[in-house]
Amino acid sequence: MSSAYAFQQLVEETLLANPAVVALVNNRVYEAPPPKGARVFPDVTFGPADSDDADADCIDGVEHVLQLDVWARDYGRLSLAKRIADAIRKALHRADLALPDPYALALNEVASIRAFQDPDGLTAHAVISVRSIIETET
Repeated sequence: MSSAYAFQQLVEETLLANPAVVALVNNRVYEAPPPKGARVFPDVTFGPADSDDADADCIDGVEHVLQLDVWARDYGRLSLAKRIADAIRKALHRADLALPDPYALALNEVASIRAFQDPDGLTAHAVISVRSIIETET
């Protein structure tokens, strides 16, 4: 299992185990959203992810930046999307989380949150950037 996949899995498990997040989106945290017509709002989907080398003094490390997308339909109002984003931030930002061997989470933070209205005028969208540095035990 790659460190990127292990981190995404940890984020998903953390969100689905967090009562505040579940109260807002139920179990609707997806790698990809359900097909049109089967989708229920609000939900959270995984967006693009980036990885960069983060080696330091005899430590193998990788910096991952993972995008989470919050989607809500409340006639374009942003308040629900913002509440969900805030609950996600509280669940993930500097949380004491553990990855499976051979990985260790050296840093975990919510780097940014941006909320805006989608062009359809109905959908609110929040983009959350989650940054981690993961060390590989060798």
